[in-house]
Amino acid sequence: MNYDLTNKEERKKFLRYANMLMKNQRSNVKLLDESNRTLNQNSYIHVLCRILAVEIGVTEHYAKQVYFKELANPDIFVSVTKDSITGKPVRVVRSTCDLTIPEMRKAIIGFRKWAGENGYYLPEANIADDGTVSFASEQDAAAFHQGEIVSSKLDTYI
Repeated sequence: MNYDLTNKEERKKFLRYANMLMKNQRSNVKLLDESNRTLNQNSYIHVLCRILAVEIGVTEHYAKQVYFKELANPDIFVSVTKDSITGKPVRVVRSTCDLTIPEMRKAIIGFRKWAGENGYYLPEANIADDGTVSFASEQDAAAFHQGEIVSSKLDTYI
């Protein structure tokens, strides 16, 4: 069953169902959280894109669209669909808003791997199953925060 916990009525249904399971003394219940990517994951990928953009000399938007989505993770982001009017194939690129936590985790890992294969180091962070981000080392944390500082200064000039 699927419950939209942002909807008050759906939350009530969820709680009734959970209470029924407890009342019937179910010994094992599995919940799957299909939440979209976390804000921590989103912040992390934006800073990584900014770091790469500064290194290469492109905009953050370009780095995110081309390097992160199209080159590093086409299996996650890029699909081809048929236009309903013309019947011609149309290339569609997903938004990170539509990704689940595990998909975003996979995309970040794929992006860091792709960047490394192309000679660019991006700070490494451990991304837990719940989407929380912690840095692998003090150097990576410092590089990440320096990327935030450098990119935020650049934003004021653009």
